[in-house]
Amino acid sequence: MSVPEDSSEPLQELPAGLPRRYAEYKASDSDASVPAPTNVGGYDELLNYFRERGRALPRKAKSLAAIDSAIDDASHKESLARLGRPIGMFYGDVLTHTIPGAHWEVVEEGYPRVRVTRTVAVDVVRVAIRRLATAAPTLAQNYVHVLEIVRHYS
Repeated sequence: MSVPEDSSEPLQELPAGLPRRYAEYKASDSDASVPAPTNVGGYDELLNYFRERGRALPRKAKSLAAIDSAIDDASHKESLARLGRPIGMFYGDVLTHTIPGAHWEVVEEGYPRVRVTRTVAVDVVRVAIRRLATAAPTLAQNYVHVLEIVRHYS
């Protein structure tokens, strides 16, 4: 796994999901010293796509705008269409690295979520797939909306 240039944080792993079911992932009560995952990767293809074009993709909000720009560029649309899951996984790691307390928590087979408040989780892969199909909301707009939700519940 390639690691974004902005971190030396080791990759963590999410547990496998259960088909057609949900599995909540969190540290057991007996081992509260183990933090929930914040850096799970799954977006090598996306990082490579940007590297091939001479661009870095740090886990920061401004990178979401770069991805939005690439999606909106008609010449890149076909090559990005296959990157729905990697884009979603990258978006999830941006959330876990920029929102205090956000963490990968719930796994539905193939669709991990990022918990941002006690009651709100972002289905990042589905957000990315929707973004590839529609112009709005962009990833950057979705991120701003998530920040508003977090502020509201803080």
